[in-house]
Amino acid sequence: MKKLSSTLFFILSLLSLPIAAIAQDIMPPYLPWNGKSKQLIVEKSNEWVTPFELSDGLESPSYEETMIWIEKLARNSAYLEINSIGKSEQGRQIQLVIASKDQDFTAEELSTSKKPLILFQAGIHAGEIDGKDAGMMLLRDITQGSKIDLLDHANLLFIPILNVDGHERKSEYGRVNQRGPKVMGWRTNAQNLNLNRDYTKLETAGVQAIAKVINKYDPDLYIDIHVTDGADYQYDVTYGFVETGGYSPEISNWLSSHFKPEVDGALSDQGHIPGPLLFAANGEDFTEGNIAFSFSPRFSHTYGDIRHLPAILIENHSLKPFEQRVLGTYVFLEQAIKTVGKHFASLQKAIESDQNQSMESVVVKYAFRDTPADSMDFLGIASKKVTSEITGNEYVTWKGEPITQQVPSLLMDKASASVPVPKAYWIPAEWSEVIHKMEEHGIEMEVLDEAREIQLEFSKVEEFKMVSQPYEGLMRFQSFELSKSYRKVRLQPGSVRVKTKQALGELAVILLEPESVDSFFQWGYFNSILSQTEYMETYIMEPLISKMLAEDSDLNKRFEEKKASNADFAKSPRQIYRWFYEQTPYFDQNWKVIPVGREW
Repeated sequence: MKKLSSTLFFILSLLSLPIAAIAQDIMPPYLPWNGKSKQLIVEKSNEWVTPFELSDGLESPSYEETMIWIEKLARNSAYLEINSIGKSEQGRQIQLVIASKDQDFTAEELSTSKKPLILFQAGIHAGEIDGKDAGMMLLRDITQGSKIDLLDHANLLFIPILNVDGHERKSEYGRVNQRGPKVMGWRTNAQNLNLNRDYTKLETAGVQAIAKVINKYDPDLYIDIHVTDGADYQYDVTYGFVETGGYSPEISNWLSSHFKPEVDGALSDQGHIPGPLLFAANGEDFTEGNIAFSFSPRFSHTYGDIRHLPAILIENHSLKPFEQRVLGTYVFLEQAIKTVGKHFASLQKAIESDQNQSMESVVVKYAFRDTPADSMDFLGIASKKVTSEITGNEYVTWKGEPITQQVPSLLMDKASASVPVPKAYWIPAEWSEVIHKMEEHGIEMEVLDEAREIQLEFSKVEEFKMVSQPYEGLMRFQSFELSKSYRKVRLQPGSVRVKTKQALGELAVILLEPESVDSFFQWGYFNSILSQTEYMETYIMEPLISKMLAEDSDLNKRFEEKKASNADFAKSPRQIYRWFYEQTPYFDQNWKVIPVGREW
């Protein structure tokens, strides 16, 4: 009883404290940090001090405060321009900051410049806002400080807040697992959709804006800045790209051989500890290894990979202090500019090679290797298992003590399913939403201006099971079986032909082949084909079946064989009627046929 009383006393004492204070106070201890990058912080008396610096690295400004500060900076620099790239679901402008020493501010000028163009965005998950404050400091130092030479290396596109509505759903209770800033935004947008699951389906204003920017400006590097949750470790800036098992092998090689060593070196020199993307295999600690997932193109960096756009996902560690994370992001971005400028010719060569690679088949699904890759030297944090007095289960607690471990690296880069690539796909005009999304992706299409009959191959859904609840607002498939057959169809004006021999050919395959986990089919855009809308009454079926059996001996034989081989069928009038209905020309020939045809 004494032990229970002390536990109750502890809980009651916690309940008497402000919740935000509790979340920070009960976080695991963190390693002291005094990196050289602290020298990037200007004095509070500086005219261009950021709100982050004014708060001693504890706070991040609101949407309005951010844009007021950036607009003032742009008014005082000939090298900056601000453009709106879209409007959020709640009506806020999504702003793009362009930085160019040559004052190349149009899409045509930037996409054809001899300098590389780097696109970096913050706040796709609006509580994970490190990139906004780092970008503000960096632009300040470029335009008002001593780093204008960075614009000799590259032109810049900076989106300070992508998920602007989520950013303004701000409070001290935004992310309980994250050490600052004091007030944080929300992960999803105003419709509760996760923008970093939206790159293939393009349902959100934020990712629609990103697709528009990528198509319009044609950047040479794309950086998406996040903060991760999960287990503790020493690394403060972890990041990744598609290293193996992707669609742009030459770009992956360039990022591994040129980008990563130089960025890691810069971070280390400034007192940070860079690391790869880290996901504990057991969901708690790294004793069973780190998983290198194969993300599908619904995510930013893998969407970049399938577009042959070099793309980086930064995941700063949530348990590290906000100031440390922001400064690490600044160092990362600064070195990224230098590295891309230094090695731009070889990067262009890698991009061109991937865009022109032969494409007889496309992998639509990856699985784990049969055996782990080599072990990695892992800079971990000591932990222990504790038995909960509340639930009786064991859980991991972190001790704040650095350790070095050898942990297996579990790679999910084994191709487990692929599809052959046709000459082209055809999408009927009535599926205008899908056609519009293809257009938003920037995929080339030929539009029919008059009706046309054509023989195409189609997939039909034979069996299927839907998920029990929506994912990202849509009903996806849990499982399905397909068959394929040729059919002659009449396509109306407005139907489109999507050739696969184009720069975004792999993306077209991923979106249109039903086996792909990010296909429009699996996202549910063709779910209406699963509904059968015509039927036949029993009083019609009975005389019709008698007539059919009398006139078709082969049908009679098949019916008897069906009854003999399937007792359930023989006992079920419903199944018998159904079977005969399917043999008639009255049966809906379009039922469960996915309306994307393949031209071989």
